[in-house]
This record gives sequence, C-alpha cells and structure tokens, in this order.
Amino acid sequence: MNFLYCLDENYNTQAIMSLYTLNNVIDGTVNIFIAHNNVASIKKQISQFNLDKLNIKYLNISNDIELPNLKNEHVTEATYYRIFALSKLNESLDHIVYIDSDIIFNKNPLHSFNSLKNKLFSSEFEISANTIGKYQSGNKELDKYFDYLEINDKYFNAGVIMYDLSKYRKNKLDQKLKSHLLNFNKEAKYWDQDILNVYFNGQYLELPETLNNNVVTENENINIEEELEKITMHFAGRTKPWHVEGLKYPVGCYFQKIYRSIFDDEYFISPYNKRRHFREIKNFLRDRKSYCIHNQMTFLIKSTFLLFKL
Repeated sequence: MNFLYCLDENYNTQAIMSLYTLNNVIDGTVNIFIAHNNVASIKKQISQFNLDKLNIKYLNISNDIELPNLKNEHVTEATYYRIFALSKLNESLDHIVYIDSDIIFNKNPLHSFNSLKNKLFSSEFEISANTIGKYQSGNKELDKYFDYLEINDKYFNAGVIMYDLSKYRKNKLDQKLKSHLLNFNKEAKYWDQDILNVYFNGQYLELPETLNNNVVTENENINIEEELEKITMHFAGRTKPWHVEGLKYPVGCYFQKIYRSIFDDEYFISPYNKRRHFREIKNFLRDRKSYCIHNQMTFLIKSTFLLFKL
C-alpha cells in the first residue's frame, strides 16, 4: 500500500503523529511518500523515531504560480501540494492514498484500503473519497455555495483520497487538474478541496467513512470511545486540538494525550493566528478550570511565548 503526505513545516508535528500511529497499528510494511518544500526539516524530525514499518521516501516540491485564497494566515500553499505531487511519483505505482497530516490511526487500515483499491480498479472512477455533503439535501446555505461553485451532485472531504494512478496517467489528469487550477476564477472557500470537487463533480467512488472519520473539536458531547472504534480520526473544522481553545473539549484533550505519548513534551500548541491566539489566551485566563490542563502556569507561559513568535 502506498501513502502520500503533502505538507510544509507548519504541519511537521501533526504529520509525525499520523505516521507514528500508522506505524503502531499496521501489520506489514507500507510505502510513504512525503512531499515537502523543506525536506531536510521533516527528515530530521522523523529520524528521531523508530518507524520501522514505514518505507519513507521524500519528494521536494515547489510552486511558482499564484494559488487561490491564500490570504488566510492559517493556510499556506502546502494545501495545494497534493495537486502537484502526483506527477512526481514513480510511474511503476498503480495507486496512492493521499492522507492529511492531521489524521491519526486508531486501527489497522490496510485491509479496508486494499478492498477499496480493488473496487476502484474495477470501477469507472479515477478517485475514491468520502462524501460530506449533497446538493439539494435541504441545507439552503450549502446549496447556495454549491450553486456558486456549479456543483450539482455531491461534495467530498479531501482529507483522504485514493487515486487509481493508471487511470490518472491515461486520462492525463495531472495536466487537466493543473489547467483547472490555473483557470479557476471563483473564491475557493475550502481551497484545493473546492477545486477538486468542482473538477470531479460527484464522479468518484465512495470511500468508507471510517477511513476518513471527521471529528469536530468543538463537539462537547462527542464520545471518544466510540470514535476509537473507527479506523481514523481526522481533526476537521476551524478550531483544532492544538489551539488553546481546543483544550476545552474532549477531542483536544485526547489529541494532547496522544501527543504526550509520542513526544517528550506536555502540550503541543500551534496557533491559528496572532489575533485569535491572544483572544484564546484571554478566554483561558477567565475560564481556566474548564480546560484539561495539569500545569496551568507552564501552559500559560508557553502559550504567551508563542504570541511573540507570530
């Protein structure tokens, strides 16, 4: 099985957590391709861990074209790397599974992915992805956005995508997607996810939800034990478990628990942006008892220090 991660230094820690959990649950060896704009940085960090079941290869990636909707401080051009990275893969590969860096593995995914691969190969589709919304499903706001994007079918989350690379090459998808990206003249609210959905417009094989299990950090009523019965946890949504605010919620608490089991550190905090981080620190000072934090002074010092680095 072949997996692809695309990221920059902003997501090095999350990617290592994903790789570490994958290594822990699988029962065989898999190929990992990491597309990065600074390979040395991620390679150095990964070398500190024993990921013996992962055959890791690195792809240097760069971009010299203007990409849609990168005014947001939270998102960098790395979100578009998955569109560029596929052309860098060896032509002997017949499939690849793209994995977002903010996904951790609870259970062995290999049997499910192999079964999905066989279905994809025998289907008419080039990709498999997980539907998170459908046109005319009763959500007026969603339908309005679909109308704007000119999507008249269903919409997938791009956190996990399996590609049939034989069809990808045969149909020259690399050239078509790049052309589609360059000519995209709408505001992509969800960046490359929107662009991919507009291009495929519902023409994809359904990916089982357990392989891309989207969990929303702000969900106060989530049952973590139930989520652990699924193969993955994908930390979707605007608030992430590595934001200060995220530690108010069960998902954030669980994420930090996993982080502590991997790294010799108490908490991982990576702010959304300076303004929001400052607001979250103020909220923490007001409601600190509602946060799953053991040493509040250490946490406050660490979080405040980050303000000066933003």
